[in-house]
Amino acid sequence: MLSLLIAPLAIVLIGLFFHGITVSEVMLLVVVGLVLVSLARGRLLGNSVRINERQFPDVFDDVGAIAADLGVAVPLVFIRDDPFVPLASVGTEEPYALVISSQYFEHLRRPELRFLLARELAHIAAGHTRIASLFSASGRENPFVSILFGPWLRKTEYTADRVGLLFCDSLDEAKSAIAITTFHAIGRHIDYEALAEQQTALEGDGRLRLGEWSSAVPFATNRLKALETFSGTELAGYWREEIGRVERKSELPGPAEHGEFVRRRECATPLRRFAAISLDSFVVSAIVQSGIATSKTIDKSTALDLGELEKLYPWLNKLPHVSISFADPKFFLAFFLYSFVLIALSGQTLGMMIAEVRVVTRRFERVPVGQALWRYIAGIISSLCVVPAFFGLMLRIQPHDRLSRTRVVRSRLLR
Repeated sequence: MLSLLIAPLAIVLIGLFFHGITVSEVMLLVVVGLVLVSLARGRLLGNSVRINERQFPDVFDDVGAIAADLGVAVPLVFIRDDPFVPLASVGTEEPYALVISSQYFEHLRRPELRFLLARELAHIAAGHTRIASLFSASGRENPFVSILFGPWLRKTEYTADRVGLLFCDSLDEAKSAIAITTFHAIGRHIDYEALAEQQTALEGDGRLRLGEWSSAVPFATNRLKALETFSGTELAGYWREEIGRVERKSELPGPAEHGEFVRRRECATPLRRFAAISLDSFVVSAIVQSGIATSKTIDKSTALDLGELEKLYPWLNKLPHVSISFADPKFFLAFFLYSFVLIALSGQTLGMMIAEVRVVTRRFERVPVGQALWRYIAGIISSLCVVPAFFGLMLRIQPHDRLSRTRVVRSRLLR
């Protein structure tokens, strides 16, 4: 709620720095963020160390056990060299990626690392990661995002700290993990009573607390105090008993469990496809900078001579002007190219990424370039000659998917 109240002020402040920014341009920035998120896994595989059964198996086992208890699919886990972000979870759909900084990894004991791993898996389970990844594909802080969404982001950190404590051996280990990730190596020598005195000084001066408003993460002193308070509550005891009772979801469903061919009920719903097309339309409109439709107003002062028409149709004299709206052909060309290229490269448009759907062959395979091209040619033909586009969206399997032998399915059905 506080984020919504602050949003107008934040938008005004952003407008002071970026004059003339439009809603379409803001949406385009979000889309760029989605592209970076989709590319992040490739960068991680190329520049990071992936944790598995053979490489840091203890960490791999801890991630699997915590993920099973929280009821989420096991994410991909990487170690990379990052001096700024100790741990981060990124991604907009399964499998998510959990990234550990090598500069912090060697300073953390196993219980402390379990606290931090549980925090990030809690972000994934609660849906925080999906939203936060739109703001930053690397997990690094953005000052404008912090001002606009800071209240919500800081609340998610408190929630994650609580979950982390439930998987930690003791409160001291949890506090030590926060100290290490905040102060790096010297965190091992922190006097927590002295930190409590700093917290008292902050509470006594409202001006000092304003510094937290420009950050997506609460002050370390606030996190330590909140965690200590929570550890002694009945709620903490209740959730310790509940951990492990959630249905296990550590394995992702795959094509083999759903048959060789895509069945009708496995296709994406009309609502999801409509959402994807609507988002893609907005994106393409922002790219061509002309909107979905361009309106032209024609009256007697324009180059079009209405005199002859008025002689034939006298009732035109009663009209002050004539408005004609027509779709910009640049939009359709851009939409065709945009959709074809992204489907051929990754099987998804940006709207499909958000709606969590993907284009595949009837055997759950990646769509070849030629088949992707034919899909959109068939889409134009079917929309104009067979089934209008709007009514086609109401079908579970659209005509151009039948013609091109492709299907639109939920992303979670694929490994």
